[in-house]
Amino acid sequence: MENNNRLSAKDLINTGIYTAIYAVVMFAFTIVTSFAPITYVLLPAFLAIICAPIYMLFITKVKTFGMITIMGILIGILMMFVTGNSWIMFVFCALLGLISDLITKAGGYSSKSMASFGYYIFSFWPISSFFQIWFMRDKYFDTVVASMGQNYADGLKAITPYWIIPVMFIYTFVAAIIGGLIAGKINKKHFAKAGIA
Repeated sequence: MENNNRLSAKDLINTGIYTAIYAVVMFAFTIVTSFAPITYVLLPAFLAIICAPIYMLFITKVKTFGMITIMGILIGILMMFVTGNSWIMFVFCALLGLISDLITKAGGYSSKSMASFGYYIFSFWPISSFFQIWFMRDKYFDTVVASMGQNYADGLKAITPYWIIPVMFIYTFVAAIIGGLIAGKINKKHFAKAGIA
């Protein structure tokens, strides 16, 4: 697949469209899973599976470096200003977008394995919403109490010890692999048309 050095208007439009679709699915699934502490903690894994077909379909449109980075930045902005997450999530989203962009570029925008690996890395971004468990644990749970109630906060605290963050990376990575395999089957024709193998 040929790739250009500059982002075109078409690149930006495609990035905006697929980011919007990704965001709608992500927000809808977040609402559904947020009612119970256990499903909320598993949210990064759920999103890694459910959003994989959207991301991988987006990859068939990626021909220029920067598109995935922009997607990460846009998601970070949405999470910071729409859901009230901290700037830490914005930075993490942008960083993972950049890393995923570099990985996909290393595959010449035509390697499904490199694009998939880029997705595995990109899928870690929801975990950053839990980083406050490490850095500002008391403040984090005060916020949870205010928004979801004491019982919910107590239940969430019971299943989120400090070591839960590394565990999240592990099960999200596994989920992203599963999501990538599913996306590969769903988007097989699109990959072939885009010259991704």
